[in-house]
Amino acid sequence: MKISILVPDLSNNCVGRAYILAKVLQRKYDVEIVGPVFGRGIWEPVAEDKSIKYKSFKFSKTIISIFKIRGLCRYVDCDVIYAVKPLFNSFGIGILKKSKSNKKLPLVLDIDDWQEGLINDYCYGSFLKYFKYFTKSLIFPFDIGSYWNDISGRKFLRFADNVTVSGSFLQKKYGGAVVRHVRDTGFFNPANFNKDLLRQKYGIKEKDKIVMFFGTPRPHKGLEVLVEAMSLVNRDDIKLIIVGVDDRDRYCRNVVKKAKDKLTGKLEIFGLQPFKKVPEFLSMANIVVIPQEKSSSTVGQLPAKLFDAMAMAKPVIATQVSDIPEVLNGCGWIIKPDDTEKLRRTIQYVIDNPGEAEKTGLNARKRCVERYSMDAAEVNLLKIFEVFNKKRNY
Repeated sequence: MKISILVPDLSNNCVGRAYILAKVLQRKYDVEIVGPVFGRGIWEPVAEDKSIKYKSFKFSKTIISIFKIRGLCRYVDCDVIYAVKPLFNSFGIGILKKSKSNKKLPLVLDIDDWQEGLINDYCYGSFLKYFKYFTKSLIFPFDIGSYWNDISGRKFLRFADNVTVSGSFLQKKYGGAVVRHVRDTGFFNPANFNKDLLRQKYGIKEKDKIVMFFGTPRPHKGLEVLVEAMSLVNRDDIKLIIVGVDDRDRYCRNVVKKAKDKLTGKLEIFGLQPFKKVPEFLSMANIVVIPQEKSSSTVGQLPAKLFDAMAMAKPVIATQVSDIPEVLNGCGWIIKPDDTEKLRRTIQYVIDNPGEAEKTGLNARKRCVERYSMDAAEVNLLKIFEVFNKKRNY
């Protein structure tokens, strides 16, 4: 059985979720990832993995791409469609393909973000921002943040034959089965990586205690709070490493500038990294901090980097947002969002108690292997897709 995973933009980090789903499903099925490309190519962190088949279609964010929809639909050649995000660029294309198919293609929808929440956060309380948002949506209707892209996907949820979601908030809202952002815990295994050699490779001193933020900085991810907390840590050997900075992004550039101003001599910056290098960087960390803010953007979002850190047996400090407390559940430190002083004290505590930190990290890895590994996700996904496989074989 062949599955086409549709994504709204192959150049965007939304491919990260599709990539993990593909890695799990290709254990049993023929899988490809299909979608429009608005940027310079496939999203860099996953582009190098040749085990995944990508089919890209050059698209424009403007209304002119309406004439390319038929061509994109023809790119989808499969037995089951799995659309990532309830957007027209992915789910809408899936609906069109299903309606044109003689064999009544099954269509499964995956939801890992609350799109309305993201829009609300951006526009909240500002008429000017709402005006700019809707104006931009008119000019670029196929942008993945566009009102029209969002509404034309959400209005037709009933056409999905099944739904998967990444967390409990989304499950309450849309139903379906929960499939977490899982990891290959065989590859994400601290036993496979030499921390000391990697520190030499990346120029990190052996004596330095590393606090790490991994992921593309965004306003709702709380990096500015972490920078402020680190500026209050009164030790020269405790340093912050930020991995995943995209120099093309304005917010990334601004937050990095602020961090450099506040953390002179206590900061290292690394750009976007291939997925295969993620465990290399994590292996060098003493602590991984996931300081999500509480907002409409994050209430339905579960950071994938949480599972990276857990798989690598890292002590994690995270905020009380979404399902994070449930996922960690005794395997990390949970603090309230935006509490700079509490974050500072917790960082200091974890650094000062390496035995407890190591034990907590090992417990986190054990939990990840049991519940948030690809093996665990395979069980959940096969329950959904085997139904379609059996019907196909009758």
